[in-house]
Amino acid sequence: MLESENNPLLNFVANLTGNQYLKVEEDLGQGFVRLNVSEAERRQAKHDIQSMEDIVLEMLRNSRDAGASKIFIASTKEENLIRKVTIIDDADGVPAELHEKIFEPRVTSKLENIITDRYGIHGRGMALFSVKQVADEVKLVFSAPGRGSVFKVQASTGLLNERKDQSTYPAIKYRIGEPIIIRGPHNIIRTVLEFNLDHRELMIYLGSPSEILTTIYHLSTTDGDAEEADEIQDLKIWRCVKSIKSATVLADIAERRLGLKVSVRNAQRIMSNRVGILKTMLETLSMQEGHSEPERKKVDLLKPEPLARRLSQEDLGHIAKLFSSEFRAIGDKYFVEISGTPDVQAEKDCLKVTIKLQSKGN
Repeated sequence: MLESENNPLLNFVANLTGNQYLKVEEDLGQGFVRLNVSEAERRQAKHDIQSMEDIVLEMLRNSRDAGASKIFIASTKEENLIRKVTIIDDADGVPAELHEKIFEPRVTSKLENIITDRYGIHGRGMALFSVKQVADEVKLVFSAPGRGSVFKVQASTGLLNERKDQSTYPAIKYRIGEPIIIRGPHNIIRTVLEFNLDHRELMIYLGSPSEILTTIYHLSTTDGDAEEADEIQDLKIWRCVKSIKSATVLADIAERRLGLKVSVRNAQRIMSNRVGILKTMLETLSMQEGHSEPERKKVDLLKPEPLARRLSQEDLGHIAKLFSSEFRAIGDKYFVEISGTPDVQAEKDCLKVTIKLQSKGN
């Protein structure tokens, strides 16, 4: 028997609002209470999502679990306070009668097969509920079985943290030909990249609403992916802009169906190919300067390597510093000093050191 049945105050509130709205299931005395299930879930959900990056990750996992092969993420920040993210996928979709239910706790399509990845267990039916608890707004713009889904999330970055640097790509190191993220801000870009590296079968695009719409508009008319019939592919919601010829209509459909707010002027630029088309995140990764794996130097074992070439640039720099340090005492005798840093060059079996002098005090 619930404590509320014996407590006049709790019983009164329960009669007015229903037990589901009570935070307390049982008053244990001495300041201790037992929370009811919905309140405990609400608090756990808020704990699960700590940042905007966490929201993006949960939405990616949601699309993956629903069978997506393409995921488009439009991200923008307004007045340096509000982060808006739209996630468009080509997954299984949600029936109309469940559009509201999926935001409730413990609602999931994974009855038997929960998924465990590097982030933990996914399949508790808490992802969308958790996002809803911390975001200002979560909206299912469109979803239907076989057509994919469009989710739109808005959150105040003053209340929900995000990394300040949202434009820097992480540094990549290659190990046996495989890219590994070694450093960089844990921003939305890195979150998406790490997820995509774990799931390379997914084509994920990340950009501004205009860039995402440009990419969708282009792909919808050129992409013949897979060997499915065109009429089946045309059902996917991301391809709804395929035959649009008017910039006004494009801007309207983009907002109502795809959750992408783009001005008519930008829609005109998109239709006239004046906005760049995005690469997938994995393609973008391979294009990042300095991220490609350096070619291994071929060594001829029959030909001896020049002795000076064995010295690394780091050691040559160390030699230059030694010259600068040791020369000071000598230079004091003649009222001269080194101008700049000595230049140490390795040539065959010789080291050539160039030291530029100037009168002391210049």
